[in-house]
Amino acid sequence: MRDGLLGRPVRDLDVAVDGAAEPLGARLADRLGGTVFTYSERFAAVRVVAGDVVVDLSPLRSGPGSHVAADAEARLAADLAGRDFTVDALAEPVGGGEVFDPLGGRDDLAAGRLRLCAPSALDDDALRVLRLARLELEFRFAPDTEALAAARRAAAALAEVSGERLRDELTATLGLSRPSSAVRRLAELGALAVVLPELDNVRGVTQNPYHHRDVFDHTLEALDYVRGVVMQLGGTRFLATPEEVGLPGAGPTAPVAWAVLLHDVGKPVVRRVEDGRIMFWHHDEVGRGMALVVADRLRMSRRFAQFLALLIRQHLRLGFLVREQPLTRRALARYRRDVSPYVFESVVVSLCDRVATRGEKTSPTSIARHYRLARDVWSGVTKAPVPRLLSGDDVIALLGIRPGPAVGQALDALEEEVEAGDVSTVDEARSFLTRWWSRRESSPEGSETAAGPEAT
Repeated sequence: MRDGLLGRPVRDLDVAVDGAAEPLGARLADRLGGTVFTYSERFAAVRVVAGDVVVDLSPLRSGPGSHVAADAEARLAADLAGRDFTVDALAEPVGGGEVFDPLGGRDDLAAGRLRLCAPSALDDDALRVLRLARLELEFRFAPDTEALAAARRAAAALAEVSGERLRDELTATLGLSRPSSAVRRLAELGALAVVLPELDNVRGVTQNPYHHRDVFDHTLEALDYVRGVVMQLGGTRFLATPEEVGLPGAGPTAPVAWAVLLHDVGKPVVRRVEDGRIMFWHHDEVGRGMALVVADRLRMSRRFAQFLALLIRQHLRLGFLVREQPLTRRALARYRRDVSPYVFESVVVSLCDRVATRGEKTSPTSIARHYRLARDVWSGVTKAPVPRLLSGDDVIALLGIRPGPAVGQALDALEEEVEAGDVSTVDEARSFLTRWWSRRESSPEGSETAAGPEAT
């Protein structure tokens, strides 16, 4: 109702049922050739999905049905009064008819006002605190003073909301354009400290002169660049789909926005002052571990957790290539291997991070150089899979080793040679691996320590 009255595309239908929703949902799914599942156990609601059609059905929340028309209307009014905001408390008969608006939602729509259906609306379901921030951003609605005060009171109760529901609401927000204002609103309300304490902890963390903002404001600025950077590099068609990365149902830019949101959460943990200089050594690795904790708490899929971990761990990697210019095929091969399969996403995260870094020691030239590097990398990296000339079993037989990490390391080294163009046949692959293994055995591996550029 809200979207339709605003002239926006209607993405789904919400139907209030006078009785149990499940039997009707099952019949509707059969009629449409779709599927039905429980959407909310608390409200006994079910969701029917058939192609692009999404219908949510829930029983009237005021008790069993009545055959008296006047009583049915009163019960519908009571049902709407139990919802979150008046702009969401509008109804019309399924067969068409006048809009039923007992709480003045149409006036609030016209005024761009976000008003609670009841003083207890956010206490009844604390997730609505997150929804307040999303609706404010998406529709440019202004919450009234009562709604903001209620959100501050209810923020602590977000700790009792399931991780799945928090994940979905945050993901919906991150899928919007320029989501920083919603994240900032959550911080002001005290909600961010409950749902993403790792991010809340970066507030007020000062940085070195390469930065013009503290870690929190830097992160939010980088977040707002996501959509623009994606479009400048060719558009969302180059992004892995949300389904491919394990975040089904999200907007196309939401997964990479999650990575940008969390890319610097490790900084408060590792912050050091050395000879008067603020340093954040290894915040990428620490942040990777923290992102995995966030993913577990919010019940994110294992695939998406690994997506986040990879992009956060490698968000400084593109900056390292500045030192290696002009780029060789081997350098591009190593970069692709380090960030595979999310090359495009890694370039996006790096650019968002870099453009949001404009302190007194950062020159416009250095930012332009980073942009050119990003374009060169994205255009130069091999898009097709690299031919695999030998299998793991082949490596084991050739080198006479047991299954283990060394097999993967050998395959990685061979892949780099193939992508660089120095190995193209099976015989060349065997010869290379024999030499590689001989050098490896005669020269014990040293520990590699990567220190990120001061600018990030």
